[in-house]
Amino acid sequence: MFSHPISGAGYLLQGLRLITRPGIKRFVAIPLLLNLLIFSAAIYAGISQFEGLMQLMESRLPTWLGWLEWLIWPLFVLLLFVFVFYTFGLLANLIAAPFNGLLAEKVELLLTGRPIEQEGDYARLLAELGPTLLDELRKLAYALLWAIPFLLLLFVPLVGPVLWFLYTAWMLAVEYSDYPMGNHGLRFAEIRRRLRERRTLSFGFGAAAAGMAMVPVLNFLLMPVAVAGATAMWVREFRSSNGYQGPHQSRVATHYILLTIDHLSGRMDGEILAGPLTGRTLDATETGELLGLLDLCYRTDAESAEALEAYLTHERGQRFQEPPPRPDTERAPPPPPPTDRPGLDENEARAILGLAPDAGADAIQAAHRRLIQRLHPDRGGSDYLAAKVNEAKRVLLASQV
Repeated sequence: MFSHPISGAGYLLQGLRLITRPGIKRFVAIPLLLNLLIFSAAIYAGISQFEGLMQLMESRLPTWLGWLEWLIWPLFVLLLFVFVFYTFGLLANLIAAPFNGLLAEKVELLLTGRPIEQEGDYARLLAELGPTLLDELRKLAYALLWAIPFLLLLFVPLVGPVLWFLYTAWMLAVEYSDYPMGNHGLRFAEIRRRLRERRTLSFGFGAAAAGMAMVPVLNFLLMPVAVAGATAMWVREFRSSNGYQGPHQSRVATHYILLTIDHLSGRMDGEILAGPLTGRTLDATETGELLGLLDLCYRTDAESAEALEAYLTHERGQRFQEPPPRPDTERAPPPPPPTDRPGLDENEARAILGLAPDAGADAIQAAHRRLIQRLHPDRGGSDYLAAKVNEAKRVLLASQV
């Protein structure tokens, strides 16, 4: 199955957007506050202890060595911040782990519209505190065990640092994927197996998280951002999605392509419905193969070509100036007048806007506004998809009369 590390890194960026959504912020604020308290306490304790050490040293050293204080203090502050930022994060993760499970649950609800069959947020938090902390200790032991050979390899010039970074990326992917997968009862060994099946995707996500962890201050946000991003990756990459369409997901169907668009992130995916690649998802198909399918669409179905162009432009960075000449155009019958062309039916219109059958005019307007912001050509979207969204709004509003 084809996936690339850029897609994995993209999920971390999606996590950054998801934690700002209504209903999610309170599950971010508590772990973030815990992080700040731990870091502040560690810094205060470190400075207090060092001040005592410096006073002891000053009482025993001759006065002419007093200049050493000006050298030692900056070195201590630098080492203290390195120690705090890169060691106490482990403790913060351990303490905030139960909240991370709830955060993953709420993000999944936001993305899918389907709650996990569990009730009583805070009562469950207390009930699961012990097992969750035990699982965190198990993950910590796994990380420490594998750290030994990679620490030894760290002394190998050039190769060692690269291997250490890859080790860190893998461990972070395992760490944060455990929350959404664990909410569905997956055990630690099964989580690692699933991540290994999509190595490049997993390493891309982990590498982005490792990079964020290296940025002071920004790494305070790593934990909630990575949990939210790992949940989005679970929903869209790892869990079964048969028949899935959440309240914030649109579908545009053509002869060759079923294109899906996520309203919240703007991400596109879909399924190939006809041709030699039938049954594959777009994300699991290499760009070269999709370009071959696009050439077939150019010759046989213009609407499929426009949908596939939109995906390739948005997700793969392809640029298209003008479609190639269509050799059969001159022999094709002229298109029917606009008034005679078959339009969208209500089911198709609801699928495009991601709406339930009982959605009212306000919901139609809100879905249209949310989606057109992602797809309007002035914002780097697609003329074809924007026209579909506008037509779906017109059809559904007309049915309300």
